[in-house]
Amino acid sequence: MFLLPCSGLTGRHGVCIVAHVLSYASIAIRCKPGHSGWMLQVPETLAERASRDLGAEGRGWIGRLPETIAAAERHWSLTRQSVLPVGKELSLLLSVTTATGDCAVLKASYPDARPGHEAAALSRWAGNGAAILLRADPGRGLLLLEQLAARTSLRAEDDAAALSVAARVLRQLWVPAGREHSFPEQADRVSRWLALMPGRYRQLGSPFERELLDAAVTAAGNLTVASGLPVLLHGDFHRGNVLASTRAGWLAIDPCPLVGEPEFDVADLMADLADEQVGQPGAGSRLAAVMSDLCRALPRLNSQRIHDWMLSKRMILALDNLAATGDAEWDLTFARLLTDRLWARMIRRSE
Repeated sequence: MFLLPCSGLTGRHGVCIVAHVLSYASIAIRCKPGHSGWMLQVPETLAERASRDLGAEGRGWIGRLPETIAAAERHWSLTRQSVLPVGKELSLLLSVTTATGDCAVLKASYPDARPGHEAAALSRWAGNGAAILLRADPGRGLLLLEQLAARTSLRAEDDAAALSVAARVLRQLWVPAGREHSFPEQADRVSRWLALMPGRYRQLGSPFERELLDAAVTAAGNLTVASGLPVLLHGDFHRGNVLASTRAGWLAIDPCPLVGEPEFDVADLMADLADEQVGQPGAGSRLAAVMSDLCRALPRLNSQRIHDWMLSKRMILALDNLAATGDAEWDLTFARLLTDRLWARMIRRSE
């Protein structure tokens, strides 16, 4: 990511037109007069994702970002400091200070990211296990958040320490969603997966063994039967979404909230912990041990359902990646690992 000069390409109100060069390889937008010529650096991954997913709408959102951010700064009395080196693909994050001199983060969310759900979840958690929501304008995709240590995530800790912290944070996040919540339901997601898997597999020309697809369909089918009381879930829980905090040690950020069973979040954490293990000798045994540790740290979890969530998610991601790039080797390797008899034995022992 680097800056491009505006070269006089200025639209109404002095806002620089976005320069798209070499597949959005670099983008800089000059903000309105009054911001000292501050160049708004838009991560290339964010511009590429917006253009790829939403076409003209996504490019229009990128072009409107300077005025959207400037309006938030005026309405919420913020002073901009810098673009934070995180988010990048689905949001733009700015370090700001409030009128009282406190540090905060202004988040401009991707148009399809449903910032209203994120705001509602953060409000429900009220700083317990997650960053505090200070202000919100979901219509513009804007959230003002408590600032955490953006460069210090739970990935900096060893696996044992990360697992202990993750278990504590998850226990704080798993609360009742409330009777009149508007969050997506986990059951609807599983139903979509079941409807999608066989058709997508055929469309892609049966790109891997049918037995693996059948195992994932069976796992997803198991999940259509509810287990236990539903809670509010983070929805994208991994070590990179848990940051250091002076207020509370470690806190979650960037939720994609939904309502369902806790095993859903744990499946995401397991996949994250598996990232460097998949494909390595002895990976199955090590990951089974990690899941056993997680089930001891969170004793009410159902190990079979964690397995079924992991396998279902890996299959959906594999099919998506095959359709988008033709490459799903990591997801397919992980899915095959999950169908190994070792997992069946481990699950029987934990029950």
